Amino acid sequence: MEATDRVTVLLKKNFGVRLDDVSPDAPLYQLSIDSLALEELLLQIEDECAIDLADMTLTSRDTVAALMSVVRQKAAAA
Repeated sequence: MEATDRVTVLLKKNFGVRLDDVSPDAPLYQLSIDSLALEELLLQIEDECAIDLADMTLTSRDTVAALMSVVRQKAAAA
């Protein structure tokens, strides 16, 4: 399973978000992901995908596409 697929599963499991129903340009806060929820999500992504996102500065104003792009980049470098 690719890293972005794992993120998709985490978003559905933890936030009830189906990416099929959401625009990639939607900011994370529109998915009810505030700054605290984003930090928790990033930790879960790190654990699930075995990548380090500590140096990434994502906020709840970033888009779903931005989150997926960061995860793809980090997974490719791992």
